[in-house]
Amino acid sequence: MKHLSPIVLLVVPAIVLAHPHMFIDTEMEVRLNGSVLSGVQITWHFDPMFTAAITGDFDSNGNGLFSTSETSEVFNNAFSNLETFDYFTFVSVDGQTYSPSRIENFSVYMEDGALVYQFYCPFNIHVEEGVFRIAIYDSTYYCDILYKEGSPITISGSGSESARFEIEQNSNIAISYGGTVSVSREGSTYSGTAYPQQLVVYLQAL
Repeated sequence: MKHLSPIVLLVVPAIVLAHPHMFIDTEMEVRLNGSVLSGVQITWHFDPMFTAAITGDFDSNGNGLFSTSETSEVFNNAFSNLETFDYFTFVSVDGQTYSPSRIENFSVYMEDGALVYQFYCPFNIHVEEGVFRIAIYDSTYYCDILYKEGSPITISGSGSESARFEIEQNSNIAISYGGTVSVSREGSTYSGTAYPQQLVVYLQAL
């Protein structure tokens, strides 16, 4: 019998002020078409606890691979409910905020012993002012989401050669949380307030 996976618990109101229980490292490929943000491919690398939960529940033969049917089970039972939370993805362009209306090309696999989700968010947003921001965060702070160490950002497509980007903390969004921190990300401290990271993309390099 399948258990209720941790990510499904995101729909439970009691955890709104919870401290982080899940840790996600994010990579992104930002796809441009000139001054249009075509979409974003997002890759999430999960912590060992969530990895064990999903592989235990959905890798039915324990081979470390997810078949088409197993991938569908993961999508339906441990991902699709995130539509309620805008897939944790928020794009700010010219004073407007956008979230994905749908997800394409969802896949799940193992990499270096960690569970990985990858999916594409189509947008097709014209960027009038030449700069946009992408923040990926959980407003309940059940999930602690940061960009993966190394080189987590790729910009592709027409116009990518002249674009530049930086990662910054969005101090305008304060996420308050309570409870005693029993699990934590290595090297992190938890003060009761978190601020999400955001990617800032400039279409013309300065």
